[in-house]
Amino acid sequence: MVDWDVVERRRSKGWDWQRIAEDPKVDFHADDNAGDPGRALRALYYQRRSKSRRRPSSGDSDGSTDTEPEKRWTLERIAAVLVPLFAIWFVIALFVPSPVGTFVPAIPYLLILLVIAVAVLGYALLRSADRWNVGIRNSVVMGLVLGLVVAGGFGVAALVSGCPTLSSGATATAEPMSFAKAGNPLWADNGAPVFFFYGSTACPFCSASSWAMVVALEAFGTLTGTAYDRSSPTDTYPNTPEVVLSGAALQSKWVGLEVAESTNDNQITAAATTGCVQSAYVSAYDAGGSIPFVVIGGQYYHVGAMVNPASLQGLSAGQVQSQINNQSGAAWDAISPTAFLLEAFLVKANGGQPASIASNSTVANWLGQIR
Repeated sequence: MVDWDVVERRRSKGWDWQRIAEDPKVDFHADDNAGDPGRALRALYYQRRSKSRRRPSSGDSDGSTDTEPEKRWTLERIAAVLVPLFAIWFVIALFVPSPVGTFVPAIPYLLILLVIAVAVLGYALLRSADRWNVGIRNSVVMGLVLGLVVAGGFGVAALVSGCPTLSSGATATAEPMSFAKAGNPLWADNGAPVFFFYGSTACPFCSASSWAMVVALEAFGTLTGTAYDRSSPTDTYPNTPEVVLSGAALQSKWVGLEVAESTNDNQITAAATTGCVQSAYVSAYDAGGSIPFVVIGGQYYHVGAMVNPASLQGLSAGQVQSQINNQSGAAWDAISPTAFLLEAFLVKANGGQPASIASNSTVANWLGQIR
């Protein structure tokens, strides 16, 4: 009696009918007057399939039981498409975070999808007796092609939306105080480098860092629209005094200001970015959503706290501002190094201008360390 399961597996591997008919595991014995065994087996196979479609639950006249027609899309074939699709898309989005990774970042989203697809493929292959057949190989090729098409489609869509082309964070170089430099064109507003802050008023690390940002920005122009507040009272370093920048505007010919800051001061929530450019920088260099996140001129960026919130504990916003005005006290000592470093990065992005800020000894010292 012909073992039709073996026949199906041999066909999926690309065997010709003559070779299948000669395989002892198939157990096919052609009649003496049937002629070529391969042709006889093929005729019997298609005759059997025809019967199966007409009478799917009935048996053959010789008493054998029909099997179901071959399934074109099995679990392993679907997973074999998805794994290379997500793998290609993930790699391209990782090394071309914008435009390709702007709408769906490589980390964490594409990485999660890739891990799930690999797990499904592994499970499906463990349950399969034929793990590397023609169907699986064709599915892998299809997945590779689809990965290129999908990644390219997202890249084109992002470019049409005005997203910039950014370098990978993996190629960034180290700068002072955990800043990094990316090989990007200058992000500018009317020729002035943009200072972009992404954060939350409830975040104590954003709250502490906000004072350094304000000191640095006020050195380049007139800052308006700010307000005092405090971080979440239930988070770590509760009630850290801060300056809210969500509504701030900066009048300056040296710096353009953009802010995406959530204003719920009781719970940390993700800020809503404005436009594709802000989204591109967040997805490229802060895919994990850590805050505060600062970008200077599109080339220098920092993820995480820049000022230790512990240095401001027990102080009110007015007391911190008083120490800044007097340039003395523990709060000023904690804030000023970061403030002068931010000024140095902005001077660097401005080509060494303005000279009045660049000549400050502390700023000049930082400038000597920035690439």
